[in-house]
Amino acid sequence: MKDLIEQVDANLQAHEEFGNSRQIIALNIERYKFALAVLAQNDAKLQALLPAVERLDEALANKILGDLLVRAELEAAIERLETDASAPQDTQRLIWCLERSLAIAGESKSLSAAAMERDFQVGPQIDSRRIWVWDLPDGSEPVADALREALRLGFMPGGHCEAQIIRPTPEMVAQLDRACTLLQALVPQVARSVFSHLHSVAIAHMRNERGPMLTASGGDSTPCMIFIAPEELANPWDTAVHIMHEAVHLKLSDMVRTSAAVVDEAMVTLPWGREISVSNCLFAFHAYVHLQVFRTAVEQLGPQHYAVYGAPESYLANTRPHAMSVVNTAATTPFSRGHQRMIYLGEQFRTTWASYLTPAARRMVDWLCEAISPMVDMRIERPDNAQAAAGEAQAATAPAPTTRYAKNPKLHLRPLKEHGILFASAIEQPQIRKLNTAAWLMFELCDGRNERDLAQAYAQITGVAEDRAWQKVEPMLGHLVASGMIVPIDDAAAAREGRAA
Repeated sequence: MKDLIEQVDANLQAHEEFGNSRQIIALNIERYKFALAVLAQNDAKLQALLPAVERLDEALANKILGDLLVRAELEAAIERLETDASAPQDTQRLIWCLERSLAIAGESKSLSAAAMERDFQVGPQIDSRRIWVWDLPDGSEPVADALREALRLGFMPGGHCEAQIIRPTPEMVAQLDRACTLLQALVPQVARSVFSHLHSVAIAHMRNERGPMLTASGGDSTPCMIFIAPEELANPWDTAVHIMHEAVHLKLSDMVRTSAAVVDEAMVTLPWGREISVSNCLFAFHAYVHLQVFRTAVEQLGPQHYAVYGAPESYLANTRPHAMSVVNTAATTPFSRGHQRMIYLGEQFRTTWASYLTPAARRMVDWLCEAISPMVDMRIERPDNAQAAAGEAQAATAPAPTTRYAKNPKLHLRPLKEHGILFASAIEQPQIRKLNTAAWLMFELCDGRNERDLAQAYAQITGVAEDRAWQKVEPMLGHLVASGMIVPIDDAAAAREGRAA
């Protein structure tokens, strides 16, 4: 069983797009660099900072652009840009954060971590940093005040939630560190992955409309940060669950910043009595899959750690029941346990709810089901292969050529050849978009070609059968047009592009 746990632990990090945290973080850092370049077009002060930002190596870029306060300001600036690009962009706070961060780049702590009164750190060292514990001094100071404001604006916005952060005791910090060590001992690869997305932990009393909350993870104003109630720290087994649960949410949050997951944010009613959004269901499914490997590790490998951490049942009296608990597991009502919810959500996302997801999110769901399959059989009935193949063949032929396409000349671009990714933003539609290798290729092929030419060129370059190429080309072409990346052109314009009618 130890080998199986290690296999699944590794499986969940193996996918370059969905599992590899280093890749996910690197792409998000590149997104921030691209956003800064777009914002700096009409901002001399921000423009002056760009060379220093571009010179940062991977570790320093993650330290500076991954800092809680800098990220909060970047996300706010991106939201303003994408909401109304014509409005004057207020970058004063962002510039202030970047200037201060770059000034202390050679020091051990990031801007936000350095504002804490006591130097409390937990977890392993990853890329020259550990997770810092929120301990703001009571007095007023510019960075501290900015952090308080970020928390006031950003704690689970829209969720009718509130958080009162408390100053931690050394015992609380030791309990957090103990749980991090236990998590790392049982599922080392998952632990390292989620820790790389987690920069800060705050101990807080939290409430939402349903009552007290055990844990939470940050929104755009408090990214890379999680919150844990103080009474949840005494039990290391469930504290480890809480850290993993919220940190894996941060991982998916970082992922969807560069790759949209939901096309229809419908509300769905779950059989365990909640009505929530499709995106919240996707985050829950992603977490339940990761928690399944931890739960199995607790059952199979946990006894060898009892001498250090105590047996889970020894904490039962003071542990509140919840779906992910590995201590209070007595609930028997339908869907009261995390693995039951995981199976249900996985089936829904591959059947009834599949149309709510982007193609990338559907691929992620399939990959998660495959990654966890050595532990839990997630197979479902699929459409008959022959029928599916017939449907594909019917839709495969490119239409008669009617339109030619060219790149929009008014674009901001950031090519990342080492990742096979192109970041782009149209001046008229300034949303930041990430094109994968296939979409980037399609973008480059739009030099006056018509539909049939594009399908033929795509087939020739990729090796896809020519009678199936249009099936792949058509949705990419539609997305590129809708996003303003390419534009339909008339014959005169096509001739100027070098392709006569």
